[in-house]
Amino acid sequence: MMKIEALSFHPIAGLCGRVRCEPGWNLSATWAKGLIDYDLWFVWEGRGTMITSTGEYALYPGVCLWMRPGHRYEAEQDPAARLGVNYIHFSARQQKSTLERNGTQQPVDNLPTSAFNPPFEILVSRQIELVDMLMRRIILLSGESQAEAANAALLTALLVELCREYTSGRAATEGGVSGTELYHYKVALESAARIRESPAEILSVAQLAREAGYSPDHFSRVFLGAIGLRPQDYLMRARLDRARQLLAETDLSVGEVATRVGFADIFYFSRFFRQHTGQPPSEFRRSLRRGSS
Repeated sequence: MMKIEALSFHPIAGLCGRVRCEPGWNLSATWAKGLIDYDLWFVWEGRGTMITSTGEYALYPGVCLWMRPGHRYEAEQDPAARLGVNYIHFSARQQKSTLERNGTQQPVDNLPTSAFNPPFEILVSRQIELVDMLMRRIILLSGESQAEAANAALLTALLVELCREYTSGRAATEGGVSGTELYHYKVALESAARIRESPAEILSVAQLAREAGYSPDHFSRVFLGAIGLRPQDYLMRARLDRARQLLAETDLSVGEVATRVGFADIFYFSRFFRQHTGQPPSEFRRSLRRGSS
């Protein structure tokens, strides 16, 4: 079994970012030829496909890709659901130790782990918020010269948790959790992806349940078991996250933001936003712009 308590190498983050792919974007075969270290991608929105050396995979929110040198990677997105991706390029270096005369081992040179083989290439994470939060923090700190140690620790924690999730999922499958339970899990992930992509278009949990072919009560139990939140709570969180994004990145009025994220009543939206952020939407936007000026 793979040891996941600690990594056997030290990840060193390089170029990283959070992007919404442009219309017409695709990843050509030439990109992989220039990959000499590792790239970690996490899809937070949209849909697409990725072709690797082992097959073709769907891309949707929750999909993690740990790409490594010498493999094939080609991707394209659904024009109607452009991909949103967090990416972290990193190298992996292991420490060599030497035995000292007093019997203790001291680390010396960092050596590149050119032969290191990551434990997974494709992983569908059920921890969408956690993975997204950690990656966004790593991306934010990447420009700060005094934050290298903190960033290395965060990246290590992220990779360890993804490895833990991967091995846990594999153990569950090998241990007999398959068939109906795995089908329920996939349905819940697909529903969560739909919510994240278009929270305004999801009118009710009953709508999601009907589209999945479940009763509302059964769907809620399946969703809670797979995602860790009730579908109604997950939907409201997704609307709140999208509202924050629109307030931060656009000049839409508060009323327009409310409509875009699925609230018909601007006053209810403002109360909800303040209850969960501590600020009304207009003050939230002003505080962001004061901080960036």
